[in-house]
Amino acid sequence: MTLKKPLAVFLIIRPINVLIGALSVALGAALAQPPAWTSLLTQAVASAALILAGANVINDYFDVEIDRLNRPRRVLPSGRLSRSEALGLAIFLLAGGNFFSILATVQLAALALLTTLLLIWYSADLKKRVVVGNVVVSFVTGVAFLYGASAGGRWQAGVAPAGFAFLFHFGREIIKDIEDRVGDAHGRARTLPLVYGLKAAQRSATVALISLLITALVPFLLKHYDHTYLFIIVGGVYPVVIYVLHQLWKDPSVASMRRLSAILKADMLVGLAAIFLGR
Repeated sequence: MTLKKPLAVFLIIRPINVLIGALSVALGAALAQPPAWTSLLTQAVASAALILAGANVINDYFDVEIDRLNRPRRVLPSGRLSRSEALGLAIFLLAGGNFFSILATVQLAALALLTTLLLIWYSADLKKRVVVGNVVVSFVTGVAFLYGASAGGRWQAGVAPAGFAFLFHFGREIIKDIEDRVGDAHGRARTLPLVYGLKAAQRSATVALISLLITALVPFLLKHYDHTYLFIIVGGVYPVVIYVLHQLWKDPSVASMRRLSAILKADMLVGLAAIFLGR
């Protein structure tokens, strides 16, 4: 096998997304109990990372025609992997993720299976439906914290960050829909900007991100998180989200939306740091 194939596999699983998902699970566990790396947590993180990687691959498998327009340099449109190779890789990763969840606990195995089925359904169908796909993928990102907190023995500890993740990702998903509107129209997807228009999509993303800014203060006010959390949120999350909202309305071009989506992805790590250091 040449170097091109392993590199294509590495790229198609979207390692940064996988890393953020794994960190979310580990953080959920740390919120549930004093940080301690156990075999159960290893199994939980491994299962989540593999399922997320497999979901990224299956998403590209179903989106190959749309990506020929929106993202022609991606692995499948550029021909670095075939669709059949991508499908085999996705099955292997998703099966591996569920296998590790079974080694953990029955509760985690059930949640992993539910998440896997939702992600496959999302890629095959739900992402083309107005708002439904956005809600599903945002829900799944929040589940990562609940998954980790369950592995830590107290799922309730993951509720607040799961809520933040839902709002953050919902806003970003709408921005990505605005970015992808040309290819989505070609693929006959029924996304928010295509069905209800650009301004409706801008308003929806704005409501989600402003709701995030407001609710992010609640754990501090309730004294669940300390001043470190507040400083990082106010200094590292608020300015980024406010900038994104400004640009969202000022310049909703494809290039601008792609840049804002990348900025929000990077800022997820700041949010994770705020929760971990301020817990």
